[in-house]
Amino acid sequence: MNYKAVLFDFDGVIGMTMDDNFQAWAYALTTVEVSINKIDYFLLEGLSARNVAKKMLSDQFDDKAIDLVVKRKEKHYLTHHTFEFYPDAKALINYLKKKQIKLAVVSGASAERLKKTVSSTFLNKFDSIVTGDRGHASKPSPEPYLQASKELSISPEECLVIENAPLGIESAKKAGMTCIAIASTLENKYLSQADRIVKSIIKIREILEKGGLG
Repeated sequence: MNYKAVLFDFDGVIGMTMDDNFQAWAYALTTVEVSINKIDYFLLEGLSARNVAKKMLSDQFDDKAIDLVVKRKEKHYLTHHTFEFYPDAKALINYLKKKQIKLAVVSGASAERLKKTVSSTFLNKFDSIVTGDRGHASKPSPEPYLQASKELSISPEECLVIENAPLGIESAKKAGMTCIAIASTLENKYLSQADRIVKSIIKIREILEKGGLG
């Protein structure tokens, strides 16, 4: 195994949350008479909630209105979501822990949403958790992944990123990291910047057991 750390996006990689997030955004935006389609939202995955709202709303909406839409979205998600892990996600994480590989979550989600979505026991498996409300620039900036690298004390070149969206892939590549994309929410054509594209997370263990990507 060529990597000392594996860094996971959360939504669409570990958790089957993207449809619930979309429904929450659709609801919140309809309260200000704005519509959204699923692909447009999925292509924004990786941004912080506030930056998603800013992308979806026109310049006529001020900061107060943006914050209100974000609050409505988060409340709707926490009230209505039905969380499930992607098959084999926990198994891969447990496998990496046994191999003494450092682990991180790097997500545009807020820390509160993560804590209310999955148990503290699960989150404690990770050596670093970088969320979208920590004050750094959001994906596609390299800052989130570089922050995780710093907290893990692992160089970017020794980090493998698991992503599912183009902004996250761009973030990882700008950070100087290798990136595998899972086509869990978007077609391969949207994931072409990744070093490799797989259909499911189970393939990642196979890749690592064969010595990585190069």
